[in-house]
Amino acid sequence: MPFTVNALAEQLGQMDIFQSIPAPVLLHLAGKIRLEQFDTGALVFLKEQPGRALYLILDGAARVHDGDYTLTHMHTGHCFGEMALLDEGPRSMSVSATAPSTLARIDRDVFFDVLGDYPDIMQRIVSLLTRRLRFQTDKTLEELRRREEKLSQLVEERTAELMRQMAEAEHLREKAELEKQEAERQRRRAEQSERAEQQFLANMSHEIRTPMNAVMGMTNLLLQKKPREDQLLYLHSIRQSSEALLVILNDILDISKIQAGKLELENTGLEVAAILEQVRTTLQFRAEEKGLTLTVECDTAIPPLLTGDPVRLQQVLLNLAGNAVKFTDKGVVMLIARQTGLTRTHSRLHFEVRDTGIGMTPEQLAVVFESFRQASSETTRKYGGTGLGLSISKQLVELLGGSLAAKSSPGKGSAFWFDFDLEIRTENPLKKETPLQDAAAVLRNKRILVVEDNPFNRIVAVETLELLLPGVTIQTAEHGLEALRLVQESRFDVILMDISMPVMDGLEATQAIRALPPPYNAIPIIAFTASVTKKEVRRCLGHGMNACIPKPFKDAELLRTLLAVIEPNDTLQLPEEPPPGPEPPAAEPENPIQPLVFLEQLTGGNILRIRKYLGLYLQSTTAALPRIEAALETNDPEELRRAVHTLKPQFRFLGLETMAELAQEIETQLLEKATPATLSTPVRQLIGAIRRSVASYENYLQA
Repeated sequence: MPFTVNALAEQLGQMDIFQSIPAPVLLHLAGKIRLEQFDTGALVFLKEQPGRALYLILDGAARVHDGDYTLTHMHTGHCFGEMALLDEGPRSMSVSATAPSTLARIDRDVFFDVLGDYPDIMQRIVSLLTRRLRFQTDKTLEELRRREEKLSQLVEERTAELMRQMAEAEHLREKAELEKQEAERQRRRAEQSERAEQQFLANMSHEIRTPMNAVMGMTNLLLQKKPREDQLLYLHSIRQSSEALLVILNDILDISKIQAGKLELENTGLEVAAILEQVRTTLQFRAEEKGLTLTVECDTAIPPLLTGDPVRLQQVLLNLAGNAVKFTDKGVVMLIARQTGLTRTHSRLHFEVRDTGIGMTPEQLAVVFESFRQASSETTRKYGGTGLGLSISKQLVELLGGSLAAKSSPGKGSAFWFDFDLEIRTENPLKKETPLQDAAAVLRNKRILVVEDNPFNRIVAVETLELLLPGVTIQTAEHGLEALRLVQESRFDVILMDISMPVMDGLEATQAIRALPPPYNAIPIIAFTASVTKKEVRRCLGHGMNACIPKPFKDAELLRTLLAVIEPNDTLQLPEEPPPGPEPPAAEPENPIQPLVFLEQLTGGNILRIRKYLGLYLQSTTAALPRIEAALETNDPEELRRAVHTLKPQFRFLGLETMAELAQEIETQLLEKATPATLSTPVRQLIGAIRRSVASYENYLQA
């Protein structure tokens, strides 16, 4: 807003320091005033700057401050900086605008120029400013004294708190030392408990998987007996359900994985129509027994082949549809799959299970996905069950990328549904299954480097490759450093690399090869490992390997992996291994000849190879037994570990699983810092089992 000289003179007259000035003089002074504009936050003047002017707020607001500390706020009509009329000394505070402001600036020179001819007026103004300065000085000193007292109080309080904390810290240190001792005792107890739990889980795993394998094996045998068409349908349902159940059992038994939230999904081919049909086939008989109509609606727009986890999807749908059949006494159960969205790479699917069953109240529906919860105690008595199914299904759906929801009304039935995206899988229509000899023809004349420190394993690998791949060229290395040298001297199509080796292990060697210049760094590398857990496979792939093969390996498995890494774009595809039949009885140390069945399968019944491998085993044990006994006698953990590790794969190649597991347990304990002295009992058990196997195989070879 514009300010006239008269308006400025009027505002000056309202200020206490200018009240005694006659109106003509005020008009003269107002005519010399400069108007200045300041935006919000703008600095009018800074502390320590020389004071040369008095300011009057004509419009707006400002604050007087020292850094973050605000002394006061001022508004229209207030003035500040008046002490500059007495002295050009430094400002004691800073001033900033807190709103868009218009200030009238009265410079010191202007003030004295206008009022210099009026000494009596000057005297009154100077007297007033002096009193005001004294008042402000007293106020500042009082504020300083108050701050000093508060600071002293804070110092005393902090000192007392520090002393208290020091005393408490000493108490906590003593307490921590006691807790550390107790924790060590608890750790030892926990380790014992963990070992007992692991043993229990291993036993339970065996006890559950053994009958499951028997069911699967017998089912496969019946499938080979040319059953009737109706029997064939049932047998296929039994086999697929058994396979799905076996996968689920294995995950459930792996308690540590579930507790750690590491349940992993498969990413393989998935056919929605086939899964729905399998669920229908599994539940059809139960539905017919109750007189229910079980219908399946599968959207024909759903791509025929997707990528996902068929076992988990089938588990969820089977659980939801199974519950629907269980809780429906009459009417219909519907299993629905629809495509609700489609992109170039993904299909959005909606799955829903509806029934006309007993339904649920809103209160029951609110807790239906909680573990061990069912609608009511009457429901549990009448229908049975643990109350875990829906909770597990909800977690599985979330892992699949969806969210399981439900709606229900008492007496009118329920509906459960979920949606998620699946990648569309494209398969080469020319791909077809071919026998092993066709794959061998593709791989003929390849150059292979076998890196293996164990002579037994090395001979088995070389002979197997020579039998499977006529014309193949094979070189061997006993450790990773030798392999690194050979890679730079010769050309290889693939490397079979052991993991645990002296001098340089397989993982280090792989990283060193990947660091070489092209083309050496691009050679496919396949891990030879006795452990093909998902963790071990990820570790191998993370170090630059292309694939993993377990020891002992099967011919088809070896060829399939070689084909995949050497000729990844080839249209050949080997048939999968048939589902395993019933597990043979575990190899007992007292009867080591029994596992020769395994060796016969490994060698294709070649008696010369069987006798050769047994001879190599006898040579290895003759050299290893004195090392094991000496390491036990001298309490040398590293020597004992190396000797046991050397024999472990040979136990597996001969099918001596009991001895291999015992050797694995000894090696694991040694890696966890156990001493031979503490492992005397299992080591002596292993020594006895080795001696019995040696005697049996010697008799076999002499027969």
